[in-house]
Amino acid sequence: MRSFVTGSLESLPGEGAGEDFGELSARIARRVVERQLTVPAVILLESVKPLSFLGNQMLIFLDPMVSLVVDSKDYQKFVRMLEDRDNVEKLICAIEDENARESAARDARKAARPGGRRRFSWFRRGSGRGDPKGDGIGRQGDN
Repeated sequence: MRSFVTGSLESLPGEGAGEDFGELSARIARRVVERQLTVPAVILLESVKPLSFLGNQMLIFLDPMVSLVVDSKDYQKFVRMLEDRDNVEKLICAIEDENARESAARDARKAARPGGRRRFSWFRRGSGRGDPKGDGIGRQGDN
């Protein structure tokens, strides 16, 4: 009897224990970084990580209404992903890695721009323009 129960539980179709969520995490991370919501997303995920199983159950409850708006297959995979805290931590790491890649690409584009960072140099104080006696912060040199 015991092997029957164990065998039936391991063969459930919705079991997500051996499932790989790397591709889904990467897509979610890409969308979060594109919308520049990295910090709010990481704060939200860190704060709900202890309650991830309860959040999973709430998402299962909301499935009939949410499936009208989003793709049901991806939603079900996301719900299974949130069931485990380790997957939430992997999602946070994926968001942070994607943000680091985007930041490096943005810095490379800035460096490749002709003229570098001298675009608004006339706004900087003490850039050599104006009164030669001043020190750039409003004080005169003879005080």
